Amino acid sequence: ISSRCNDTTLMQTPDCSTMRTYISPIGFNSTSVTRPLLSRGIDTGDEVVLIRPDVEDDSRALEAITDVKRLLQEIEPDVSVSTERIPHTDFERAILQCSDIIRAAGEQRIVTLGGGARDVLLPFVMATITHVRLIDTALFFSDIDGTVREWELPRLTSTLGETTQSTLTALNREGGSSSIPTLTEVTGFSKSTVTRHVNQLTDERLVEVWSEGKTKHARITLTGRLLLRDAS
Repeated sequence: ISSRCNDTTLMQTPDCSTMRTYISPIGFNSTSVTRPLLSRGIDTGDEVVLIRPDVEDDSRALEAITDVKRLLQEIEPDVSVSTERIPHTDFERAILQCSDIIRAAGEQRIVTLGGGARDVLLPFVMATITHVRLIDTALFFSDIDGTVREWELPRLTSTLGETTQSTLTALNREGGSSSIPTLTEVTGFSKSTVTRHVNQLTDERLVEVWSEGKTKHARITLTGRLLLRDAS
């Protein structure tokens, strides 16, 4: 579990030279933190940031935090675990403080969107969406079946030029998926212009592309759909 460079490990692990920062709200259930964390692996130099409301912890909260620290110490002693307090009664300050935590994290940021008090979780989600370009991985711990899922977060802060957005709109009208030749035909733009637009949309994660033979295809993503809904 703790060897990032071990090819035989069953854990999904990133580059061994990259320090990971795990950021997760924590309530009374330590499993919502430890299970997502262990699904990615932990190693020397990694950091775990636990987010709590700025209230005095009762015995259940203290036990959950202690459980996380105990487990990590057993797996990898040289892991930093800290607790950040979020002003849960001030929504604006809570979002900004969560933003500060994400921005201050080093190298590879892994967030867990599950667990903890909703007063803290919601501001944390808002900050995460705002800084989606800084987030390497977003994990979700299910309260229903206890599974850990990786989510692709929408880039709601994406901005487009008018002509590029018209190509995205055309793709949406084609049912959300189309070939570049078809997009060229329906938009009236040149093939080079449509290709440039699709490349820009791909960079913003508004579409995903693939090739079938020599023909390139594009499919609109969740981010693209949400951006068009906001524009309308």
